[in-house]
Amino acid sequence: MAKILHRPVVVALAMMVMSGMNSIAAASDIFSFSEMQLRATVAGMPSSAAYLKITNNGVSDDRLIAAKATIAQRVEIHSMEMDQGVMRMRAVDGGLAIAAGDSVTLAPGGLHIMLMGLTTDLAPDSQHEIILVFEKAGDIKLTGTAKRPADIMMNMPGHDASHNQDHSKKSQ
Repeated sequence: MAKILHRPVVVALAMMVMSGMNSIAAASDIFSFSEMQLRATVAGMPSSAAYLKITNNGVSDDRLIAAKATIAQRVEIHSMEMDQGVMRMRAVDGGLAIAAGDSVTLAPGGLHIMLMGLTTDLAPDSQHEIILVFEKAGDIKLTGTAKRPADIMMNMPGHDASHNQDHSKKSQ
């Protein structure tokens, strides 16, 4: 009798584990990413930035709400905008909305991931992990390559358009 009762429990647990694994795999399959590039630093530089293009291949909108990295004490999503002739950099409140079937480009001079309080130098060609945190898809870990500023290439369609996005918090 005990064997009969345990079998449904084992089946239910197996189904829960498999459905959890499927949701993890599905989250990382919803998005595609260009090569992530980080701005290389010289010894003692306190900050850097990461750049990439994020494409939402899913059927529902999502939002990049944060980023995490062990190479920095603080990581924020930032924008750079002209304000009365002065370039200003600000944290983006509420994250970046990425509509289903749309892309957002994080590139020098516009949206980017700001790495502050670096815990290590970012030597050219070194590899570093950054975790992007999405509102619905959850955490997605990416590895990027540090590049000299002159070697950072953001030759992606829509690069200019990404600088003028509405970054206000919208309900989904």
